[in-house]
Amino acid sequence: MILLVNDDGVDHPGLRAMYGALRRRLGKPVVVVVPALQRSGQAHAITLDRALPVSSRLDGDFFAFVVDGTPTDCVKLGLTTIMPEKPQLVVSGINDGANCGRSLFYSGTVGAALEAAVEGHASMAVNRDHGSGGFEAAADLAAEVASWLIGRSEYRGRTVNLNIPAGERERWQPLLVAKHGHSGFRESYRAVRENRDQLAWRLHGDWVAAADDGDSDAHRLAAGHPVLTLLRPDLNDDQETLRKLVSRRSPTVGQF
Repeated sequence: MILLVNDDGVDHPGLRAMYGALRRRLGKPVVVVVPALQRSGQAHAITLDRALPVSSRLDGDFFAFVVDGTPTDCVKLGLTTIMPEKPQLVVSGINDGANCGRSLFYSGTVGAALEAAVEGHASMAVNRDHGSGGFEAAADLAAEVASWLIGRSEYRGRTVNLNIPAGERERWQPLLVAKHGHSGFRESYRAVRENRDQLAWRLHGDWVAAADDGDSDAHRLAAGHPVLTLLRPDLNDDQETLRKLVSRRSPTVGQF
């Protein structure tokens, strides 16, 4: 059984393409739990100030549980309440736009997949770069990668982040594995007048490739390659650096 979530909402064509491709390729039930509306940029946010309404959507052979919440809310509800059994894989996407470089820290698609990894499940985030054409080719590749992950215990607690070029598969370069890099958007805020009396500020960004990032996910994707990156929800760094600082300042942490 597969749990499928996204951050673009129940009506997004990338979700429908992913749903169909997973069912065809894996031959397993796919349980869809998704936000009611577009919730991009939510990262790992959860809803704490209210209860989460859940409704259902049936369109032909497509069925989904629709949540008035964030992508991570959808994963939590799916794993704890909606799924009748533990999923063999959690898939998030297909996102409309790449999630590589610094975008990973803001992405609701990747945040949802990482939530599944936090809970000890194997997960995959699927992202298709902006461009012309539908999502079917990307969905077919993503379902193929999903078939490789099913039953592989070493991927529990980890997220495979897949970024796919736009367009048809015959135009892509070979699939590569690459590290998560640091390229990202140079951001600024532009003034907009929402009404006569109120000035507001809208976020705008221009993509900038980091100079030391040549073998990273963003650079490989820009060269036309579908790119796989393995992620873990582990924020630890080298603790010895902090221990050295503490020991220089004070013999005990309490006095630091």
